[in-house]
Amino acid sequence: MDHRRRNDPEFDEFEKLLGEIPKVTSGNDYTSFPICFSSSRSSPDLHLPGGDDSTLTSAFAEGNFNFGMPNQTLEFPRVMSIPANHFPSSSPCVYFRNAQPQRYMPSSQAHHHQALDHHSHIIHWRNSQEGRVRLQEEEEEQYMPVLEQYPRQFKGMYTAPGQEHFDYHHRAHDGDESLRSLDGVVSKRMYYPEKILMRSPLGLNTAKLINYGVGDLAMSLNNLTLQPPKYTNSLAETKGKIYQMAKDQHGCRFLQRKFAERDENDIEIIFNEIIDYISELMVDPFGNYLVQKLLEVCSQDQRMQIVHSITRKPGVLIKISCDMHGTRVVQKMVETVKRREEIAMIMSALKHGVVILIKNVNGNHVVQRCLQYLLPHCEMFLFEVVISNCVDLATDQHGCCVLQKCLGYSKGEQKYRLVFEIASNALLLSQHPFGNYVIQYILDLQLQWAINGILEMLEGNYTELSMQKCSSNVVEKCLRLSDDKHRARIIRELINFGRLDQVMLDPYGNYVVQSALKQSKGTTAYGLLVDAITLHVSSLRTNSYGKKVLSALCSKK
Repeated sequence: MDHRRRNDPEFDEFEKLLGEIPKVTSGNDYTSFPICFSSSRSSPDLHLPGGDDSTLTSAFAEGNFNFGMPNQTLEFPRVMSIPANHFPSSSPCVYFRNAQPQRYMPSSQAHHHQALDHHSHIIHWRNSQEGRVRLQEEEEEQYMPVLEQYPRQFKGMYTAPGQEHFDYHHRAHDGDESLRSLDGVVSKRMYYPEKILMRSPLGLNTAKLINYGVGDLAMSLNNLTLQPPKYTNSLAETKGKIYQMAKDQHGCRFLQRKFAERDENDIEIIFNEIIDYISELMVDPFGNYLVQKLLEVCSQDQRMQIVHSITRKPGVLIKISCDMHGTRVVQKMVETVKRREEIAMIMSALKHGVVILIKNVNGNHVVQRCLQYLLPHCEMFLFEVVISNCVDLATDQHGCCVLQKCLGYSKGEQKYRLVFEIASNALLLSQHPFGNYVIQYILDLQLQWAINGILEMLEGNYTELSMQKCSSNVVEKCLRLSDDKHRARIIRELINFGRLDQVMLDPYGNYVVQSALKQSKGTTAYGLLVDAITLHVSSLRTNSYGKKVLSALCSKK
């Protein structure tokens, strides 16, 4: 039975708790548990040994309590007395120290105490138990209104002071749901909630909970503010504090609700208090949402002040645009500006950092928003920068995306110059992990002069390009979009260079050959390609990639 009881998970939880109690109350390493000797809340300090309490000391010596130490009798244990005022809601406790026994009384006096009648001790402990029951009833009445506010956390938590520490080690052997006290009375065990003792979900200090008891915990929870701070419905009481509120989660939401009401007086009050800190709020985790909302509801003059505030110093707008929070505000500003003066100020502040913005993970979205909302105002400086830096941008992860957007929005001369510059570097870009997407984008534009220019730049390198991961996609697209004349030139190059067998057995090249078979059906080039493939049938059958080429050769589609 002892083995089963010690493996009980709840027993382990109480062992952990009881091991912490002396540490947080006295600072000493007490491994035992407190014993309440008196049921009176205002009992004086205990004086052991000697006096009336010597009887209790002798009782524990005679009762042979192990306290977690099997086969060891604490004849005269070392004790520590904790006064009643240390625990506001509990009776005085004595902690038995797990140390070598020391005699505090003369041997004659010790023998005298050992000879006391055991029956008197049982009566004393029965009276103590009755007193604890009365204390429990009184304190339940006192703290029940507080505990009812937290029914899930504190249900079944409250017990008489010190009772659970003592009775748990003397559990009745006839059931898991009962406890046996010294006088043999079996009582139902009361539980502590596991979350409160072990995990502290409310953020409370577990040591403080043990030190001051459940009563003080309930009073602390009664004063604990779990709800977010409530703000008044009027801005009059928040005057002078709006800047701090804008950087607070709940304050920012309160101010946004004021913007949603579209009261011009409230908007004016908020604007006047944050305009001097507008650059700081744009990059704030909460303040950026307030500025975005302000840009939607403010007047044109107020928007002009905001634009002037962030563009008067060089580099400020670039820095805000590259921030993960600031980029959202700048995009909203680009969407909402109307006046030519505002647009000119924004363009002037951005033009010296266009390349930095395009290659930045956050700033590239600002450039794309400018292409969407500020054309044709931004095309004069934006396209000039992109054309002169097209190779650098095409080989960048974010730059290649912006470059494709520029190709989509450009017109006339700007578009021609940009496409021509990219096509002139087709051999380099087609082999790059990012640049190949730009080449494919130009091919998809289906500008015949651009396609012919790319084919001329790639001619003589199709065999090598077909066996590379990135450029093989470009070669496939060239076979699909080129005319019959240029398609036949690509196929002849693959055959005549004497490395067709390597291309067909390559993880990427086999797809190029499959695409050549599909796109050249019905032409002279198709027959030449089939004859060349037939020469290598034996090697193709023993290779997984070669089998794919044979499957495409036998396909009727």
